[in-house]
Amino acid sequence: MSRLHVRDVSLSFGGVKALDGLGFTVEPATVHAVIGPNGAGKSSCFNLISGHYRPTAGTITFGDDDLTRLAPHEIARRGVGRAFQNIALSAHETVLNNLMVGRHRLTRSGFLATSLGLPRVRREERTHRERVAEIARFVGLGDKLDAPAGALAYGDRKRVELARALCSEPRLLLLDEPAAGMPAHEKWDIAHLIVSVRDALGISVLLVEHDMPMVMAIADRVTVLDFGRGIADGTPAEVQRSPEVIAAYLGTTPHSERANVPQVQGEAS
Repeated sequence: MSRLHVRDVSLSFGGVKALDGLGFTVEPATVHAVIGPNGAGKSSCFNLISGHYRPTAGTITFGDDDLTRLAPHEIARRGVGRAFQNIALSAHETVLNNLMVGRHRLTRSGFLATSLGLPRVRREERTHRERVAEIARFVGLGDKLDAPAGALAYGDRKRVELARALCSEPRLLLLDEPAAGMPAHEKWDIAHLIVSVRDALGISVLLVEHDMPMVMAIADRVTVLDFGRGIADGTPAEVQRSPEVIAAYLGTTPHSERANVPQVQGEAS
């Protein structure tokens, strides 16, 4: 059970400061949301944690591992998975084959053993396929494993993106706008799925999402960014009461966003 610590992290591009002394902690087996206006630094934060950017200052640790200077594949080996906002699937490949890509870091067989088709290679592949099928059932894609990914509806392709990240067996899952572009009923299906990832699998989830009712319904804790700075960090109720947050982002009176929020099983109070 590892905590993610982002400590006093800054990021600059030339003379532009994308993040300025950002700090927050993601507790084990929780849903932690990062919100803020466009350009607040949310994507930069995700890119730092996953190793696509390196901070100008500060540190990022996950459990006993310092992620600050590691490459993306090294961070993935330490149990950090990521699903991207823009769907990046092999459209002509089956859902099964797309999900098998997520098992790559867990594959033990080398090139020579694989090319020779040794029995242990076949056993390993069978084990991976069984696990992929199990994860597909978990996210609601159990009957679509043989379908081409490009033939699926948009909502199902978003599920494939999420499932592929789960196939790497992460302890921390980064979700970048998982409900973007979805109609309301599919959005809440995804919300229930994220809660299940936390509750049933014990995985920590770090979430960037613009849908405020969804965030406030499922997040255990929320960090709010504005112009690269953290302006609030607390429970959804605490964040909604923050005058600075209301002025910078919500633009509404506290709690108004929760008025018509569907109840999600496992929702933090």
